[in-house]
Amino acid sequence: MRLTCSFRMPLRFARHSAGGMALTIVAIGCGVALVCAIDLANRAVLRAFVEIVDTMAGRAALEVAAGEGGLFPEDVAARVGSVPGVELALPVVKAMAFTLDGSGESLTVHGVDLTDKAAEGVYGATLELDDPLVFLSHADSVVLSRAFAASHSLAPNDRIDLMTPAGRRSFTIRGLLEPAGVARAYGGNVALMDLYGAEALFTRAGFINGVDVVVKRDAEVTRVAEAIARVLPEGLRVETPVQRQADLQRVMQSLRVALDAMGLFGLVAAFLIAFNRLSTVFEARSWQLGVLRAVGVRRRVVWRELLKESAVLGTAGVVFGIPLGIGLGRLLLPVIATTATLAYKLVAPRAELTVHPSSLALATALGLGSPVLAAALPAWRASRVALAATIRSRGVEQPGGSKASMWLVRAATAVAIGMAMAAQSSTRSATAGLLATGLIAVGTALAARPPLQLIGYVLPAVFRRLAGPSGQLAAANLVHNLRRTALTVGTLGVGLGCVVWFWTMADSFQSSLVTTLTAALRADLVVTSTHVASGYVEAPMSEDLLARLARVPGVRTLVASRVIDWPHSGRSIAIEAIDPTYFTHPELGQWPLFGERIADVWERVARGEAVVVSANFALNFKARVGDPIVLHTPTGPLQLSIGGITAAFESPSGTIQMSREVYSARWRDRQVNRVGLKTAPGETASAVREAIAHDLGRTYDLRILSPGELIEYYATQVRRAFAPLHVLAATVMMVTLLGMADTLVAGILERTRELGMVRALGVRRGYLARMVLLEALLLGGSGFALALTAGLALAVLWVKGTLPYLLGWVLALHIPYRELPMLAAITVTVSLAAAVLPACRAARLQPEVAIRQE
Repeated sequence: MRLTCSFRMPLRFARHSAGGMALTIVAIGCGVALVCAIDLANRAVLRAFVEIVDTMAGRAALEVAAGEGGLFPEDVAARVGSVPGVELALPVVKAMAFTLDGSGESLTVHGVDLTDKAAEGVYGATLELDDPLVFLSHADSVVLSRAFAASHSLAPNDRIDLMTPAGRRSFTIRGLLEPAGVARAYGGNVALMDLYGAEALFTRAGFINGVDVVVKRDAEVTRVAEAIARVLPEGLRVETPVQRQADLQRVMQSLRVALDAMGLFGLVAAFLIAFNRLSTVFEARSWQLGVLRAVGVRRRVVWRELLKESAVLGTAGVVFGIPLGIGLGRLLLPVIATTATLAYKLVAPRAELTVHPSSLALATALGLGSPVLAAALPAWRASRVALAATIRSRGVEQPGGSKASMWLVRAATAVAIGMAMAAQSSTRSATAGLLATGLIAVGTALAARPPLQLIGYVLPAVFRRLAGPSGQLAAANLVHNLRRTALTVGTLGVGLGCVVWFWTMADSFQSSLVTTLTAALRADLVVTSTHVASGYVEAPMSEDLLARLARVPGVRTLVASRVIDWPHSGRSIAIEAIDPTYFTHPELGQWPLFGERIADVWERVARGEAVVVSANFALNFKARVGDPIVLHTPTGPLQLSIGGITAAFESPSGTIQMSREVYSARWRDRQVNRVGLKTAPGETASAVREAIAHDLGRTYDLRILSPGELIEYYATQVRRAFAPLHVLAATVMMVTLLGMADTLVAGILERTRELGMVRALGVRRGYLARMVLLEALLLGGSGFALALTAGLALAVLWVKGTLPYLLGWVLALHIPYRELPMLAAITVTVSLAAAVLPACRAARLQPEVAIRQE
């Protein structure tokens, strides 16, 4: 019998059992869809960010910069231009403004010297000006991309109001940029200004924040960069767009790995469902396989045919899952883009999903491999059963591996989990944490059977007392087929445990943030811009606003802060510069410090002698209290000592908090992001809020919040950042509960003849339906109990270890006590819903038909 290349037998069996395997195919398809969607969405988001880097650079092969907020003299460009191998060195001001037409869209502003004709060629955009002299002679001149102008029904010589750090400004559109080069960046939300006008609004007269460098064709970029670095003042650096792309890819990779690891849990649940279902199917057909063995078919041929059948099952799952994954990817795309934007404080790109062959290949390989791997053991077990043994044991669960070997596997898994966790703790390796995560999933599935064996002795008697004969029969049925029950409970434990894990991480981040900010923010009101520059950080405002706020009636004390991202030791950290008054007056709020601290820490921070750093900064840079820290500022190196460690969430790499007086002097930055204020005695916060809104609200487009409202705003941003986890959790939950429904359906089909005999003995329909419903409750309750254990173990592993090493966040563990009862209620509800159809089928059985059922 030549069956090597033929799929005739697997297809025949697949057609025969198509209805019974439908839920398994859907579960595999959902797992495939999850993997495919995450990979497609991650690729699209990264591609969008990289495209922005490419288009903004134009022909410039190098860029000189000091970092966000760092300004340096304009004459640095002339110094760079004199370096051999440099063709052009263009001074630029790159900033952001916001529309005031209600849309709140951001415009990336390029301030360049338009008297230099070479600028147009560098940025690859064709500039159409009616009169260049008019453009240069009016400080309110601006050029918009044609795409942006068209979307806002604007034309040359129209006026447009924009919000800048200096407040509301009205501009005249003097020309348009064709959709090429820099004009394509950020979806065309680009504006061009004359350099000197941009300096007046966004930096300071004579100061810029970048130099775009075009290298001669015959020069080597690396050598030119080294030569430029030698002539630059301390604090400035030169980099290539390729470097920025590599940095961006490195940053995005950690998020991608985390999402991939979480998404694979859906596939693990599908794997367990396939394993459970195929074990049931192969055992039900074991007598047919025994007949094949009796007529001379070899064991390996039988085993191979069963694997082919599982491949057919996987193929059906892939066919169902790939289109679903593409659709889910489109749903996840804006969610993951928002997560990346918030987590890494990037400007949100307009990403478009493109179906990438490698993503489809990955999902297909996992979709085909999972059921084949799941079928390997059941197929091997079924192929080795002799004909006589098959006939004698028909309708009875086939024996699996020995108890000793299974306990050995469980012990080995437990040891491997311990070793992976120890490796993560000692090496600070996120890879070890990911390995421990996978092993905990395996351990959860393996841990389901022993407790069921223990409670199997008492469960039937207990349920007879609680629910009568129906309860006893339901408990006996679950214990009767212990392997299948354990697999179903293990599937629920893995899937629902994944949901508990996700929810605990999200709640830990939100609760840690709220707890910290509640202690740090004690001002009566907090004033910020209504616009967001990048991520969740509010757009900067001119320091001139402080003097105007101080003159508002009822304002007693002002404290301003500036938040920027800054390079440090090869990573991007956050610097939060706060007015010295904040550090010396606890009534304005104070960041809680952990562990040891230097003497007079807050006074020394206020004087500019020390800084405090976040817990994740200490972790990522192995810093300790009292260590010196050197910051390379635009005016040269700045050495300060670490005065203490606090909780801060401005950057996954770490945050440094320092005096704004020192920051303003060394960075030459006169902008602020937030202003906290205390009201005068006898004044109410609401009256002061109304006064600020009346005097300054429209000029600066201000948002005036109480500390509680600001904390709620940040908590909302955290919920937005963790939105992908909720999508993943919902998908994994659906896959898991499909598995439970599949088990219930399979159990009823398998016991058709048995149930018919029970009906023939006079048992009422209602008792049978109640039995099936109680089975579902038992399965759901057992799975939920296992899920709590597995989910909390995973949450502790990630919050205390994997998350800090993979994404950089150091959090306090907070268990979502309010959400867990809701998850229990969902599990019970879906368990009962999944059991309705099997219960109805069991109740409708006709005894004479069921008894004849083979």
